Formats: sequence, C-alpha cells, structure tokens
Amino acid sequence: MIMAATDTSVHLYWATGCTSCLRVKEFLERNNTSFVSHNVVQKDKSTADSAVESSVGIQGVDPELMDEMAELGLPQHVPIVRRGEEWADGKDLANVAELVGIEYDAEPLPVEELYRRLTVLLETTQEYLPLLPDEELETHIPNRPRSYADLVQHIFSLPDVFLMHEAGVPMEGVPRMEHHWDHYSKTALRTYGSSVQGRLDDWFESAGGSCDWSETADVFWGQPTKHEFFERTLWHTGQHVRQLEWILEEVLDIELEDPLDPELWDGLPMPEKVWNEN
Repeated sequence: MIMAATDTSVHLYWATGCTSCLRVKEFLERNNTSFVSHNVVQKDKSTADSAVESSVGIQGVDPELMDEMAELGLPQHVPIVRRGEEWADGKDLANVAELVGIEYDAEPLPVEELYRRLTVLLETTQEYLPLLPDEELETHIPNRPRSYADLVQHIFSLPDVFLMHEAGVPMEGVPRMEHHWDHYSKTALRTYGSSVQGRLDDWFESAGGSCDWSETADVFWGQPTKHEFFERTLWHTGQHVRQLEWILEEVLDIELEDPLDPELWDGLPMPEKVWNEN
C-alpha cells in the first residue's frame, strides 16, 4: 500500500547492511523521533530485478517498494527520510535534522587526522584479507546479499570514490564501480586496495596540499563541504572494517592479534551498532 505524501509521519527507507542507514536510524532513535520503517531489501534476500538493483546499488531490493518511492517522488537510493511531501537524504544528518525538527551541530576532525585514520583502516583491511578462508569469500554478510569479498571491495572503493570526485567524475547518483577482475580473488582485492592507498597518498602529496576543504562537494546526496565528504569517507570505511572484524571474530572464530583500536572512532559520527537488523 502506497502512503499518501500528505502523511505527516516520519518515514525511513533503508537497507540492511547499509552504514548510512544504520547511522540515521540511530540518530532518529537517539532523538526520540518515531518513524515508519521501510527496508528495501526483500525478506528472502532474493535477486528480483537486476535493472532496479543496478540503479539503487543494492542487491535483493524489493521492486514494489522502489516503485512506491518513485510514485512519491523520492530518489531511488537509501537512506531517505520523508515527512509529508518533503524528504531528506539520510546521508546528510543536518538536512534530516531540519526536516524532522532536531537540533544538530557537528564539526569534523582535522583533515590530517582523518587521512591518518583512513590509512590505518586500509592497512588493517589488507591485514584482515588473508585471514578470510577462500571457501568463505562468497558467503553473505548477515541479512543482506553481499558477500565477504564484496565487503572488502566496498571498503577499498570508498576512498576510491573520493578520488574519483576530486578527478572530476560526476557524482549524480550512486557510483557504479566497474572492475574487470575476479571479485573473489584475494590477490585481485589486495592489488586493488594497494592501488587505492597509493593513489590516495599521491593525491595528498600533490593536489591535496592545495585543496580548499571548505568548498562544497559535488555529490548527489546533499551539499557537504569537501571536508565533510572526506569525513564521511572515513567513518563509512571504518564501519565496514568493523563489520569485517566482527565476521572474522564472531562468525569465523578467528583470533585477531591486533584488533582495531576503539580510539579510531573518537570524534567521528559513527553508528553505535555494527549491524542493523530490522
């Protein structure tokens, strides 16, 4: 049943395993804002419509729910928060706060500290990757059709998206990363991660030195500064590395010699939980 746009209740469209979705859910809950929950991932996590999945960037999406969003004039991605005929992209907490009437003020950490922590996360992912058994690379994360190998690729792709933005690639929607290599090859994943880290280091040593971090980033989900966009790159990457660590320890029962330092999350707008479940 499609909800009328005149409904003044707060509605949240989200997906299991989506870090921005978990963050905005916790933000609304922490501020005692009730909402109607719409998970766009089908309960059976089946792949129903490849065209819809391609546009949304999520496997196993519910085509009927995406049709509902389209009829309400909402973007075809998540998270989206709607109230009546107005909506806000859930990646932009400032806009969400304005939409639902929550006070919100946040200041990102210095760029140099964000870069340092991002480097730690990329290096940690490279250390965790060999610990994943080959036979588990196609295993799915909890409650979403995304494999462990896809999770590792996604971790590396987030800083890559930032670099794409700085190279002038339009960010008019969820970026489609086309890689012509075996996604289930740990060697290929390691090589991709090394490439991203190398290009990130090169950018900071060259163009990054003269970057105006107060400029507005040209992204589809809001009007953050480049500083805020880079902060998002860090915490988004960090949340997925937390998930990878959880998989190694809690699912695969692998003891880690050097787990993530919780101080990495100090001062970041991280979700509290590792996973969103319902």
